[in-house]
Amino acid sequence: MKALQQHYAIENTERSPHEHWLPNLLSGVYKLPGLEGKRGVLFSNTILEEYIEEEEKHDNFKLTSGKSRNLRTLSSGEQKKALLTYLLKQNPDFIVLNNPYEALDKASVAALKQQLITLSKNIPIVFIFNRQDDVLTVITHVITFDKAELKAVVPIEDYNFKRSPFVFNKEIPHSITTYTNIPEVLVELKNVNVSYEERFILNDINWTIKKKEFWYLIGPNGSGKTTLLSMIYGNNTKAYGQDVSLFGKRKGSGESVWDIKQKIGYISPSMLELFKRSYTVEQMIISGFFDSVGLYKTPSTLQVHTATQWIEVLNLSKEKNTSFLKLSPPIQRLILIARAMIKHPPLLILDEPLINVDDEGTALISALINKIAKESETSILFVSHRDEPNIHPDFTYELFPSPNGSVGIQK
Repeated sequence: MKALQQHYAIENTERSPHEHWLPNLLSGVYKLPGLEGKRGVLFSNTILEEYIEEEEKHDNFKLTSGKSRNLRTLSSGEQKKALLTYLLKQNPDFIVLNNPYEALDKASVAALKQQLITLSKNIPIVFIFNRQDDVLTVITHVITFDKAELKAVVPIEDYNFKRSPFVFNKEIPHSITTYTNIPEVLVELKNVNVSYEERFILNDINWTIKKKEFWYLIGPNGSGKTTLLSMIYGNNTKAYGQDVSLFGKRKGSGESVWDIKQKIGYISPSMLELFKRSYTVEQMIISGFFDSVGLYKTPSTLQVHTATQWIEVLNLSKEKNTSFLKLSPPIQRLILIARAMIKHPPLLILDEPLINVDDEGTALISALINKIAKESETSILFVSHRDEPNIHPDFTYELFPSPNGSVGIQK
C-alpha cells in the first residue's frame, strides 16, 4: 500500500525567520519524510516580484512566454497562476508556498486552493501561513521552530492554533486638534462613473459617508477599490467633473488636495516604504501632528504628552525610544494607526491594514480599530479584499464587477 503523502505547514511568526531555515529546507537538509535530500522550489510574492523586475529590466519573459502581455499587466491571480505553472515545469521534488493567497480576492483564493489541493496528490507541499483559515485541508503536520532552528514536527490535529483575544485597557486620548465647519456628510458620491480608455471601472456609484460611521469597503481585485479611494483621498483627476463632495465642498471647487488630506488619516502597508530612517516610536507618533515623514519640527509639550498617552494605549511604553524599523509588522501598523489618529481626523482610511499579518497580529490591530470606532468621533473606512471576522463595521459597501464597470451595493 502506498504511504500517505505528508504535507507540512509552518506558521509565519517572528520565531521562524525565513532567512535562517528556508535555504536548508529547499535543499532537503532537514530530515522530513518525503523532503530529506530532495530539491524544492519556492512560490512567493518576493519570487514573483523578481520575475516582474527581470521582465522590465532585461526583457526576460520566462513566465509569460507566448503571451501578448507582460507580468505587470496581469491580475494578481493571473500572475500567481503563471508563476506556479513555471515552477512546476522545473519538476521539483516538493514545493514551498509562502502565503500564496496574499493580495488575492475571495474568488481567486478559492480557485488557487482547489488547484493546490489537486497538486498535493502528486507532490509534497510545505505551506507557510499567516492565517489559520488559509491552511490547506491536506496538511498533515506543522513544523515548529525554536530560535530559528527546527524544533518539532507536530501532527496538525495536535497543533495549538488558538490565540488569546487581545484587549486594550486604556481609553484613547482626547483630541487636541480642532477642526471647524465639518458637516454631517463627510463624503458623497452621486452617479459616479469612471473609465480608462476602453475599460470601464466604476458604474453609477452612489455612496454617502457621515460622521462617526464605520464602513467596510470590499470587492474583488480589479473591482475599483483603489480608484474609489483615490477619488476621496488622492488627486485622481477622474473625480473632477463628477458629483463628488468631500467635507461639504464639491471636488474641483477650489480646495487643494492638501486641504482634503489634512482632514483624513490614512494608512496602507505601502506606507512602510516611506519610513527608511531610524525614527523612534515616539517620533513616529508625534509626526502625525505635522503629516510629515519624520519629525522636523519641535513639538509642543501638549503634543508630546498626547503621543505618550497613545504609546500607553498601545502598551509600548518600554519601546518608546526603540527604532520603528526594529519592531514587528503588526506593531508597526499599530503605530501607523496611532500616528494617523493622533489629530482625531474626521475620516480615517485604513487601506488593507491586515494584509500579510498573522492571526495574532490581526486580532491586535482589529482590537485597536474597533476601539477607535467606539471611543472617537472619527469615521472609519476599512478596506479589504477578504472577509475579516474580527472587524465590526456599521455598514458595508461592496463592489461587484460588470462589463460596464463595478456597481456598488450598500449592506
